[in-house]
Amino acid sequence: MVNPQMERIQSHLSRMKLTTTRDRLDGLLQEAARKELSFLDFLDLVLSEEAAAKDSKRTRMGIQIAHFPIRRSLDDYDFDLQPSLDRRLIRELETGTFIAHAENILLLGPPGVGKTHLAIGLGGSPSNGARAACS
Repeated sequence: MVNPQMERIQSHLSRMKLTTTRDRLDGLLQEAARKELSFLDFLDLVLSEEAAAKDSKRTRMGIQIAHFPIRRSLDDYDFDLQPSLDRRLIRELETGTFIAHAENILLLGPPGVGKTHLAIGLGGSPSNGARAACS
């Protein structure tokens, strides 16, 4: 039997482009019932999942638009091969504050020291990937 209320909710979610919530609504409702979530906790769960999905999609799209030649992550970078590199500075750059301040980064060094790896890792980091790729 078709539930008109669920159909209406699904339609509203589609219209508002809340596709993650629309696709996971049954599971979210079951989880809320199982955990006996309050209305506010349920709303927080739904909006948190939707926001996380949109952030993830934005990052993936930014990386795709950037046309990175390979996939690299800062977690994969071997800092032991470059002992002169300041790890704290790289982690600070990973936060993306340089983007918010419209600042540039210049990576200098001879071939094979990891400049491209660092650039792709910074551009594709979850905290600033989409913004860096589109800037």
